[in-house]
Amino acid sequence: MRNAVLLVGGTLAATSPAAALAQSKSKKPARFFSPAQNAVMAETVDIIIPRTDTPGAKDAGVPQAFDAMMRNWANAEHRAQYVSVIDEIGGMGLMKLKPAERLELIRKFDADKLQAGDQNYRRFKDLTMTLYYLSEPGATKELRYELIPGKWEPWIEVTPDTRTWAA
Repeated sequence: MRNAVLLVGGTLAATSPAAALAQSKSKKPARFFSPAQNAVMAETVDIIIPRTDTPGAKDAGVPQAFDAMMRNWANAEHRAQYVSVIDEIGGMGLMKLKPAERLELIRKFDADKLQAGDQNYRRFKDLTMTLYYLSEPGATKELRYELIPGKWEPWIEVTPDTRTWAA
């Protein structure tokens, strides 16, 4: 019985977003997406979460984690949903545009898709955010992370520079 519990627990842990992030640490080429799809996906996630005073999505390994999620976790239906979003953006000529034009294209695409309630795009964007905030840079540089929180403080002043805490 104990071995069965360990096997099931290990299987669940190996297929989680955190496991995908761990696998994304290597700089191996993408294995699920075609090179063209991977380029579009990587550029899109980096426009969604750009480098500012904190690392962007590419810096955090989101493209590699996204690919690992598609290879190791997503079922055929989910894969098709994510690929359809990437192919739609790629079909709009994203990679042929200059960086400023890419930003404008994704801003318009984002506004149009969210206003229309496009669930495939919403899932794409949600997975992008999840993978980013599960990454070490997302959890420690964008958010604040403390393995064991310090003393309880019932009142903490919040300023525009205050960052939220990672869970």
